[in-house]
Amino acid sequence: METILPFVGIALAYSLIIFFLCEEKSLRHKKLSEMKCIEYDAMKVHVCLEKYQTFRYAGYYFVSALIFTIIIARLSFVKHQLGLPEVLSYIFLTALIGSTFILLFKWKKDLLIKVFSSFMFGSIFIAASAIGFAVSYLIG
Repeated sequence: METILPFVGIALAYSLIIFFLCEEKSLRHKKLSEMKCIEYDAMKVHVCLEKYQTFRYAGYYFVSALIFTIIIARLSFVKHQLGLPEVLSYIFLTALIGSTFILLFKWKKDLLIKVFSSFMFGSIFIAASAIGFAVSYLIG
């Protein structure tokens, strides 16, 4: 377990920086005060996601996390022949700590914004990391 902790720290720092950069660019397109247009109507949520270009920046975050995971996996996990428990620990520890950090960072924001940001970070990181490790282990 102690062999993956440095990689968890590196991945956490990298993914949080990329996530906050993508989120900032997304919010820069429209004023944050317009975020109140989110209601429980699915069409209104879709319109807000288009305004903030959430899907485009989530894609950027996904691709950057995927490339980073492939590099980390090839340089460390495949090279040292670490197994599934180490890979799953790396993925879920990083996603859990990062989502918790985002939740605490946005403490003063609306509950929907906190939950949505934490979910976006964790779900995209888990998907990108799982695909990255699968690709790395299939290639190597």
